[in-house]
Amino acid sequence: MIALVALLLAPAQVVIVTPRGEAVVPVTTERGSAALAAPLLAWPLDLTTTLDGAQATVGLAGTVFVFQLGAPYVRTGGAVYALVGAPYVARDTLFLPLDWLAVSLPRVLGARYRWDATAARLEELPESVPFAKAAAAPAGTLGAPNQLTGLRLPHSIVIDPGHGGADPGNPGLYFPAGLVEKDITLRVARLLRAELTRRGLAARLTRTSDTLVDLADRGALCSSDCDLFVSIHVNAMPPGRRRDRASGVETYFLSDAKTEDQARVAKMENDAIRFETGASGAPTGPVGFILRDLQLNEYLRESARLAELVEERVSVVHPGGGRGVQQAGFVVLNTARRPAILVETGFATNREDATFLASGLGEHKIASAIADGIVAYLLEFERKVAVAAPPGGR
Repeated sequence: MIALVALLLAPAQVVIVTPRGEAVVPVTTERGSAALAAPLLAWPLDLTTTLDGAQATVGLAGTVFVFQLGAPYVRTGGAVYALVGAPYVARDTLFLPLDWLAVSLPRVLGARYRWDATAARLEELPESVPFAKAAAAPAGTLGAPNQLTGLRLPHSIVIDPGHGGADPGNPGLYFPAGLVEKDITLRVARLLRAELTRRGLAARLTRTSDTLVDLADRGALCSSDCDLFVSIHVNAMPPGRRRDRASGVETYFLSDAKTEDQARVAKMENDAIRFETGASGAPTGPVGFILRDLQLNEYLRESARLAELVEERVSVVHPGGGRGVQQAGFVVLNTARRPAILVETGFATNREDATFLASGLGEHKIASAIADGIVAYLLEFERKVAVAAPPGGR
């Protein structure tokens, strides 16, 4: 009955108004429910789509929406939203349910999009225009330097508190009773967000509470309006004679593991996949291989430099010092479309590290040091952009 009412009330077209212009997109009801052709949404919304078998992944404003063809729901982050209709493919074209655009999208990104049901109009609010990308800004457009950081352009960082929900991470051999890795990572991530915000940078979390977000969906949140992706974790050694001896911070970027220890850490963090109950939003098969290869080639050097600067800053404040920049194949970094790193903030299997990580002072020191590294990287990047830009900004 609900579907019938929705079908009868479906508009013939919708109007989409964004800073890029205005577009009129026809509505089709050929499958019994109102739907829109995804390619017609690409230009006005800067929307990207990937189709892998029965799964469709849609990227919009740094948010990933995962659909299953023929299923009336959409998944984003740790939430699932019911739809009146189901996505489908016809004539080699992906069609998305109208109520995703009219109901789910404004609900998830309410600060950015507003739906006017009477006019069948979706509007991108002016104050929510995506952050300018430094790489696209000519030298002549650089603003006055921020008094705290010296940065001249806006930047946006996605912070990922590792684990969450059913996935506790490592149990924390020397953490106080009741604390596990997922608690520490969320606390450090919140402090890092606050520190970056204090310095005039935009920062958001992949999870803000004790919820489980699929590994592939976390990295995918850093795309069009994101500059950097930083995943926060806590290390641990397996049982053995040196279990409680290893200490200090390690900072990783995405590449093939070179040592047995790097492979061990990647396996430990990637093992979180076993807690995931739904299909991942990451493309698999040939498409997934191509995307991963592009990410590695495009951002390898930048990710390595970001890791180096963060490792340098955190090692100064950490009781265990620094264990150096590492590389390994982390799933959570696979889908980030920008420079991305994973920070192992210390060892829960080392008594001194664990005490430091579980303390408010220690967490503040780590968050502030990571922020220092991020700002140092962005300053270097802005200098490169200024040098590369043509004189006069032309």
